Amino acid sequence: ALKIADAGLEAIDTEKAMVSAVRIHDNILHVKDKEFDLNNFKRIKVVGFGKVSCGAAVALEKIFGEKLTSGAVIDVVAGKCEFIEHFVGTHPRPSLQNVEATKHIMDLSSGVTEEDLVVVIVSGGGSSLLCYPESECGQSAKLYDKFLPTGATIQELNLVRKHLSFLKGGGWAKLFY
Repeated sequence: ALKIADAGLEAIDTEKAMVSAVRIHDNILHVKDKEFDLNNFKRIKVVGFGKVSCGAAVALEKIFGEKLTSGAVIDVVAGKCEFIEHFVGTHPRPSLQNVEATKHIMDLSSGVTEEDLVVVIVSGGGSSLLCYPESECGQSAKLYDKFLPTGATIQELNLVRKHLSFLKGGGWAKLFY
């Protein structure tokens, strides 16, 4: 039983999963079955949010090395990134910490052009950690408290959250565009 549990934990190790899914060979970025010619990009940025974003960022730092130009992630724990900035936010109730970290990530995302490659890390808890504007943060915390006793699903909660947010529900893609 312990071997099965260890194998399960090994299979979901964030850094190992990233290294097995993402690699660079001859300046071509391979992400599973997709390929991106890094010669087509002047800058490479990593941004992310969620409960494993710091672990994924550590792996991406190793994969990209000196090719990486900037990055920032928000997680529930402090990370051990050498280059990518990492912020600690609160989950499941968002706080002002989340808003401040999200604002920093938004600033990093502004000015992106077609000559930039932006790798976005999205993981569980991201809907709470990524929070902007500040009014969304307060409303989202209240929503969480109201939804919890109803037995509603996280999908239902996130459906409402995206209508309060500047970034969720495609808002971040619009910012990049």
